[in-house]
Amino acid sequence: MPKFTHLHLHSEYSLLDGGNRMDRLLDQVKKLGMDSVAVTDHGNLYGAAEFQKKADRLGIKSILGIEAYVAPRSRSERKKQPGDPYHGHHLVLLAETNEGWANLVKLSSKAFTEGFYGVARMDKDLLDTWRGGLIAINGHLGSSLASLALRYHHSKEPSDWDALVEEAKWHAETFGVNVDGEPCFFIELQRHSVQDQLDINPHLIKLAQELNLPLVCDNDAHFLRAEDWDAHDTLCCISMNKEKQDQGRFRYPKELYVKSPEEMQKAFEDLPEALENTSRIANRCSAKIKFGENHAPVVKIKTDFPSLPSSSAEARSIVLETKTNHPTGSTTWFKEICSRIQLEPAKAEDGVVDDQQLKEQCDAALRILSEAGSIWRYGPDTLNKERRERLDRELQILADKLISAYFLIVWDFVDWARANDIPSNARGSGVGTMVGYVLGLSNACPVEYGLLFERFTDPDRAEYPDIDIDMCQFGREDVIRHVTEKYGYVAQINTFGRLKARAAIKDVSRVHGLPPHEGQRIANFVPDQLNITLQDALDSDRDFLAEYERSTEVRDVVDMAKNLEHFARNLGVHAAGLVIATRPLDDIIPLRWDVKHEKQVTQWDGPTCEELGLLKMDLLGLRTLSTIERAKKLIRETLSEEEIRATANIPDTIADPLDLERLGYTDSKVFDLYVRGDTVGVFQFESEGMQRLLKDMRPDRLEDLIAANALF
Repeated sequence: MPKFTHLHLHSEYSLLDGGNRMDRLLDQVKKLGMDSVAVTDHGNLYGAAEFQKKADRLGIKSILGIEAYVAPRSRSERKKQPGDPYHGHHLVLLAETNEGWANLVKLSSKAFTEGFYGVARMDKDLLDTWRGGLIAINGHLGSSLASLALRYHHSKEPSDWDALVEEAKWHAETFGVNVDGEPCFFIELQRHSVQDQLDINPHLIKLAQELNLPLVCDNDAHFLRAEDWDAHDTLCCISMNKEKQDQGRFRYPKELYVKSPEEMQKAFEDLPEALENTSRIANRCSAKIKFGENHAPVVKIKTDFPSLPSSSAEARSIVLETKTNHPTGSTTWFKEICSRIQLEPAKAEDGVVDDQQLKEQCDAALRILSEAGSIWRYGPDTLNKERRERLDRELQILADKLISAYFLIVWDFVDWARANDIPSNARGSGVGTMVGYVLGLSNACPVEYGLLFERFTDPDRAEYPDIDIDMCQFGREDVIRHVTEKYGYVAQINTFGRLKARAAIKDVSRVHGLPPHEGQRIANFVPDQLNITLQDALDSDRDFLAEYERSTEVRDVVDMAKNLEHFARNLGVHAAGLVIATRPLDDIIPLRWDVKHEKQVTQWDGPTCEELGLLKMDLLGLRTLSTIERAKKLIRETLSEEEIRATANIPDTIADPLDLERLGYTDSKVFDLYVRGDTVGVFQFESEGMQRLLKDMRPDRLEDLIAANALF
């Protein structure tokens, strides 16, 4: 069997243009006897991590690449001139080495953040700067060589040939050769039914011969099998907002599928070196995305404490001996102790840092804050054995797993938020930590309520833990701005919108020419059930199945929708997640620019960012916290402190009667609200079903409310 590797291929992450899903693509590659394949999506690296992981599992070599858009002049130019390509010239770039992958990440990120104009565009200046470790392939329709070759084909002017030669020379000189003297620039040939490509192929062959440049063949595979052309055509119609019956619309050639080595050999039997070069390139490409590293931000500790402690006993002694103007253990006392610990990001541009020294500083600072917090929470007396052992064990695990700095960073921005009247509180597994409780990130004692630290992290879990922070929705952007200004390298997290069952039906109905109300009618047969598939809907709904069997029109729509179901359709921004680092994020992960929100966003989703070793945080804007803060403000404006204390039975031992951290959980007036079901506006207790449950339960202690919330 001939050796061949597809080096120019599009997955579903060439959004609504590529028809290859990773699982099916890799299965087909293996079935056809190939042991390597590249994915080169249009202008992005969205699918690279998923591609590598799934290819590794099947024993297929993943070649990381992109089909880049190259601006005809400068990437900063936002004005088209006559003759400019629609989005820019296409250029296939493959990562030969790990350096090449790092440069590909830089190029893709900068194409978005510096060159976005309809699409992410790089330019020759960027290519010249970040060319190392890359293999470039140019020649298919849409590329700069194809554009110039087509012009020469029609004009036969020597000046047009000279321009083609100069363009090829630039690429050959820019990408040069690798350390072994092997060429890093290839002229690409494709053979399918598009006449323009057939017209320019002889000129490309002549160009390669004249400049002694290597040829490589490919098929620009946009879908999996020949019979998948119609599904891919439907996908493109969704993208272009066209109907399939529209005779004037663009159509891809029917040959752009993942062909077998035998088919490619037959197509290029007169140019065996072009076929052989695909395998030579594949064998050279060894770039890998590195998962499981630690890219969490590194911080330096500034403090006016005379020394940083090496034990909890020493930390407690330092805290208790510190003189303040407030009663020991009060909230104001705790805030003053906290103010003596300040975090500064140890940014990469600041020079080499001693990682071990920074780790020890963070461990010690967290120990001081935790001891101060334990006094704030439990009083100055010695902690009982259970609490002492729990706190020491957690601090040790956090130190051993190198995540003391993580806790400090969360504490730091929550502390800043509260100092700026932006209420914030932890939720999720982070609430189950004693460290989180004594730092004030949460307000439930994990010992008292039996909360497990292991839900958050333990010595056997490799991934970074996750602390979700709820905060006032009106102050969330201010906190993100503060974090960005302080740490410098922050991005929100990408999400992918997908064609779910109902959406797929409506999209397919539209491109099939059905009126909107008919598409909606068919979609309404799908049960309102999370993540239901069309096949599940047909199996579970008799009316839907009957309509499917009765109407050929409905059957055509549903069958096509099943082919496109769960395809990536569009991009989004995670409602809460962001990643933080103290070195440029495009050293680690590809970025994109979200035009709608005007924000820097990762090209990969949250779980992939975490697998890579980035620190992910969730900052959720919560209306309830905004309501509480507004209520406190109104109470202070309308009632005196004495009236507030009398109304809520708040003793004088609590300095601030509206200090929510000091409120108890036994006030019968509060439980009366729950018994009456008077919980509109109470987070997670305001639905009609929950109100009915509360009236039946008649809760009279906090544990009853915990049970209701957990079980409903």
